[in-house]
Amino acid sequence: MDDHLIRFQDKKNVFIDLETFNLCLNFQHNRPWQVAMIKTEKDKIIDKRDIYVDWWSETNLDISKDAARITKFNKSKVMSRAIPSRDAFSQLAEWLDDADNIIGHNIIGFDVHLIKEWYHLQGKSWDHLVDKFIDTNCIAKAYKLNEPLPEGKSLVEFQHKMYYRRAKGIRTNQTALGKEFKIDFDYENLHDALKDLELNMLIWNQLKWRIEI
Repeated sequence: MDDHLIRFQDKKNVFIDLETFNLCLNFQHNRPWQVAMIKTEKDKIIDKRDIYVDWWSETNLDISKDAARITKFNKSKVMSRAIPSRDAFSQLAEWLDDADNIIGHNIIGFDVHLIKEWYHLQGKSWDHLVDKFIDTNCIAKAYKLNEPLPEGKSLVEFQHKMYYRRAKGIRTNQTALGKEFKIDFDYENLHDALKDLELNMLIWNQLKWRIEI
């Protein structure tokens, strides 16, 4: 029986993507101004959250020019919807704490560090989240390199190994994967966190049938 494989498990998944001020992995220099989350069960969307966070009232940090350009950042729009960081964290933690899996693209390489920092900022432990993370970038790399999950090795360890694995000619960005899997999508509107997640969910639903995890 293959009941141990993720594709056959009835799990509560939360897909998450952060849009941030820059690419730094430390809250001293970087914060997420947008948090998008999609909650799914049995591959069906149950709920969505698109949260804008007001860090400007609490810090002197601001978005870099490159990040603003790439994400089409509109400060007036963001501030009209932004909520205090403590309230945003409450919404984030509510879903992540309850999730069986937390899924994102390059989440191990980027988002997880800022999620950890945010938990620490709020005086909360994040240890219970560690084994929940699934990084579609790492899983896609394993699929393309035909690298199976070794028996007895944790998925977290395996993904970290794949994150640091370098291979020429292997393209695992979301646009490349979406087109390879023939996913019909508006690729011009990526870099909005919620749009990125909608594609990420479709990519995950393809990947989990292509690799034994």
